Amino acid sequence: MTTLTKRSAAGLVCIIVSALAACDGNGNESQLTPPSAGDIGYLNLSVSDAPIKDATKVCIRFDGVELKHADSDERETINFDQPEVVNLLANQGANSHPIVTGAEVPAGEYEWIRLKVQAERGLGGGADDGDPTSDLCDDETENSYLVRNSSELYNLFVPSGSQRGLQLIKNIIIPANRTGEYTAEWDLGKSFNGPPGLDPDVMMKPVVKLVANNEVGTLVGQVADELVAVESCDAEFAPSVYVFDDGIEPNPLDDPLAEDDAVATGLVEQQMQEDGSMPWRYSIGFLLAGNYEVAFTCNGNDFVPLAGKPAEIIVGDVTAVNFSAEDLPPPVGSLSGEVAFELVEAASCDAEFDSAVYVFGEGVTPNATDEPVATGLVAMDTTEAYVYMIENLLADTYTAAFTCTGTDFVPVEGKEAVIAIGEDTPLNFDAGDAPEPE
Repeated sequence: MTTLTKRSAAGLVCIIVSALAACDGNGNESQLTPPSAGDIGYLNLSVSDAPIKDATKVCIRFDGVELKHADSDERETINFDQPEVVNLLANQGANSHPIVTGAEVPAGEYEWIRLKVQAERGLGGGADDGDPTSDLCDDETENSYLVRNSSELYNLFVPSGSQRGLQLIKNIIIPANRTGEYTAEWDLGKSFNGPPGLDPDVMMKPVVKLVANNEVGTLVGQVADELVAVESCDAEFAPSVYVFDDGIEPNPLDDPLAEDDAVATGLVEQQMQEDGSMPWRYSIGFLLAGNYEVAFTCNGNDFVPLAGKPAEIIVGDVTAVNFSAEDLPPPVGSLSGEVAFELVEAASCDAEFDSAVYVFGEGVTPNATDEPVATGLVAMDTTEAYVYMIENLLADTYTAAFTCTGTDFVPVEGKEAVIAIGEDTPLNFDAGDAPEPE
């Protein structure tokens, strides 16, 4: 899953890797009453992940957490007796791994929580990993690390990580004599940057959100085989489902802080079923309750359906949204071009007829009897040229011709027009296309 600073509903989250301006946020009503001074509460904190392609494991070493009180500069520090090393890829979708369980802290409201992540450059993260192909991490690693599908191992580092760790800004409520349950959701697909010259290190700029477990639900679904196999799919891109805020038109990942960026993503992968079938499925956990638009993409740029599908996430529930072949946009293109003045203003034109370009089926000689597949009016544009545009033509081969009478066509036999999906086919009609006068 992914996260951004733009949600203004309950449980608002800021992704922060350093100390940025704080965001306002609310838990549920029962948590908003500040406990009395001296009350004790408990913290449960887990980590989860939206997956990344081309990695067998991403092992993050946590050494502790720190919380800052909302009404003072005082902080509560929880240092682990032993580092907690978690393979985020083993905790995807609605799965999570606890790193803090039942830690006793003063009850009250906290402004932020800092994850003490060991991720520095030049260390030997994973150097003693006995089996890079397994899901297990090296529990004694001196640093976080990444293992690619090729079994290549990389040391992970976070800029300024040794000083700041990962600071997640969100109003955190620890109720008196009760437990505050939270999950730090990582979006690994947005978190890595490996510019040349860093080997054997990989830079990680984590995109992480902190959510209260009593504010979230899960999104799951199935994707038709046809969608994963369309010609426009990118073999280097992992098929994915993107989740956007309600009313946002699906668009490529850009800036995780942008208002129209996806709030979460999930890989679409084949899963073996009891009947032996292997449908393509996805699961995205820890989504804040609310309304969203979700869409499938197999190249990161084109979405199915174009406008997305509505998804209502309900606390504690699983919402299913499936994507079928019928969700594909129609395979259409367009036809456009210029028409010569001599043709539009010819003496033989009918003043009562609106000049137009007619489109017929392949091999059909233009005529006034057969119904055309489509027509496009010819009109003067701002450059004082006569132009036309015919949109939403199914991808195919056609015969097109100009007419200013509805009965006579130029050229007489028409011109071939090959329409390609998503493309505009240029086709002009020149004075030389008119038949020689008898």
